[in-house]
Amino acid sequence: MIHEIISTKTFPPVLLLFGAEDFLVEHDARRLYEAAAALDATGMNCDVLDGEQTSLDAVLSIARSYPMMSEQRVIWVRRAEKMSASKGKKSSDNLAQYLNSPNATTFLLFTASLPSADGIGSRITRNAAAANKKISSLKYPFPLLIQKASWSEYPQVKELQAMQWLQRRASEDNIVLPNAAPEYFIARCGTSLRDLSMELEKLKLFLGDREHATEDDVHAVVGSSREFNVFELQKAIGRTDISAAMNIATSMMTSDSQELPIIAMLSRFFLQLYRLIDARTLGDSTAISQQTGIPTWTLNEHLDYVDRLGPTRIERALHLLRESERTIKSTSTPALLVIQTLLSRILDSK
Repeated sequence: MIHEIISTKTFPPVLLLFGAEDFLVEHDARRLYEAAAALDATGMNCDVLDGEQTSLDAVLSIARSYPMMSEQRVIWVRRAEKMSASKGKKSSDNLAQYLNSPNATTFLLFTASLPSADGIGSRITRNAAAANKKISSLKYPFPLLIQKASWSEYPQVKELQAMQWLQRRASEDNIVLPNAAPEYFIARCGTSLRDLSMELEKLKLFLGDREHATEDDVHAVVGSSREFNVFELQKAIGRTDISAAMNIATSMMTSDSQELPIIAMLSRFFLQLYRLIDARTLGDSTAISQQTGIPTWTLNEHLDYVDRLGPTRIERALHLLRESERTIKSTSTPALLVIQTLLSRILDSK
């Protein structure tokens, strides 16, 4: 929707953007505002307001006014959830009246953080009645905005989506990432696009005039040892190299307390391999990637891991990982011993 609005320069009279992925909300709102503001040669008809410092009635008053020496007025209300808006009869009627007959020369954009509205977009298609109940429970004026204005929700991205976004963003910045980099970024930073964007910006500054980033570059910027990290540990396990796996895990544990992150990442790794056992029959790499969460550019490597480990060890590993996590959390057994025992049992060929 956003791309179409910008490309056609046909801005809806009122638009609400919200969702858990606040980085995308902010990113698309800025794109919309800048595209609309570019149509005002005077610069006198563009306002960015903070919801904490304004009221709904004040916003509507500006929205109703006609632009000066321009065809359009642009108003962006950030943090709209903090906007004072009493649900009195007068205020409610004021907004309802405006939404029923908005000023055709105004583009009114609201951005908001609405945790209680998470999932509304997908829920509407699955269960309209439940979605409407959820909408009606929102803080005023958002039920009215969602019912009568254009809106778009930005749900929290999943791991594979975050990796794909990172690749696209890197490409836009003329950065060529090594194959394992997106997964490594996610492991260190999580799926927050704001955090990933910051790390990618640091990498860009680190590279200077270079376009091709190496694994050493990524490790230098994002952190962790080049030789001893969870991805090298996964590779060693995938190759069934017990000696290398023990060495990497021991080095990681010696430098820092990483037992729970190790178990979390290995659980994710083996769950992907478990899904891949059946998904590989799909044939199409894109379909396999979507079903397993494994990026297409590392599929061949993961398929090799499945062949080397075999279904029995992969399934056993998932049980052993859960057991090891319980042991670490509920006993005084040294964490290093738990991890070493875990690796030994996972890679046992029996």
